[in-house]
Amino acid sequence: MKRFQRTTGFGSPAEAYAENDIDWNKLLLPKPHAMYIFSIEGDGFNEYGIFDRDLAVVDCSLIPRKGDLVIKIIDGEFGVDHFRGTEHEIIGVVSRLVRLLRP
Repeated sequence: MKRFQRTTGFGSPAEAYAENDIDWNKLLLPKPHAMYIFSIEGDGFNEYGIFDRDLAVVDCSLIPRKGDLVIKIIDGEFGVDHFRGTEHEIIGVVSRLVRLLRP
């Protein structure tokens, strides 16, 4: 006598993710030796789409291109701005943003 396995009903919604584990370290920090995470405080960077409590992941190994968001020294403090091609004291390129919707 042969036995057959038959599945009925609905599968688990988690089944699709069982074999596709997300490695958050590789996704957010693929080059950990050259990356920093800056915590954004205040609303001074809203014009760039960066809001209070966002985390800016900065890659110091990237060569900035015009229009990139960069972390640079502005009046002795860290600041965010678009790279225009002539700036000095660039810390790195903002390559990722993490937004915390709830604390």
